[in-house]
Amino acid sequence: MTAAEVLDRLSEHAGGADRWEALDALEVRVRVGGLAFRMVGQAGPVRDFDAVVAVHEPRITFTSRVDPAWRGVFDAGTVRLEDADGVVTAERANASFVRRAPWPKPRWDAIDAMAFSGHALWHYTTFPALLRRPDVTVTSLGERAIDGVPAHGLELRCPRGLPAHAPVQQLWIGADGTMRRYDYTARMIAPWAKAANRCLADTTAFGVTIPSVRRVTPLLPGRRSAPGPLLVAIDLELTGVRER
Repeated sequence: MTAAEVLDRLSEHAGGADRWEALDALEVRVRVGGLAFRMVGQAGPVRDFDAVVAVHEPRITFTSRVDPAWRGVFDAGTVRLEDADGVVTAERANASFVRRAPWPKPRWDAIDAMAFSGHALWHYTTFPALLRRPDVTVTSLGERAIDGVPAHGLELRCPRGLPAHAPVQQLWIGADGTMRRYDYTARMIAPWAKAANRCLADTTAFGVTIPSVRRVTPLLPGRRSAPGPLLVAIDLELTGVRER
């Protein structure tokens, strides 16, 4: 099966290419747990937040339900923290760039947490549109057994300047078009932080389907996902959409 055929199957399961082309943004509620954010001291703000995710550009607005001060905008890698009136209180360009060793960085600030959440959530929710961008290269990896289940792989190569965990990532798609797993190196955590992001359930609303339950553990040699530790747990609710 070619990459284009797998992509068509993935798009059809997600609601169809035409439906995604018509969307401007997704409105989601996200709950995050696991070890990764606790390690860097930012587990509180991301425990429960709302986000508006632009479908065709890397832009997300965040509002934490837990920490009123954690609100702002992720805009193509730049993060702006804002107060309740939309006034910018802090800003950092290239916010997801790893600036120094040792890894992982011992403690993040609010901008670090929003930068990581921004490039992650944009990829996790908008992949039916992301994979069709003209500046993104998608190639077939063929069929493999992924966690004991047959899946077809797609390699995603992102251009410089497009926010991403890493410039090269792998998606594993089931025969019915569901995303089974998403593999990458979480470079903002560490250059050796290889992760297996398992998609355990979907949600369907407003004419689109996206993964709603994700569990991230280390990626082992041989494309195996480790049973633990649980690095990140993501539970997502699609609360609305905005049309173009």
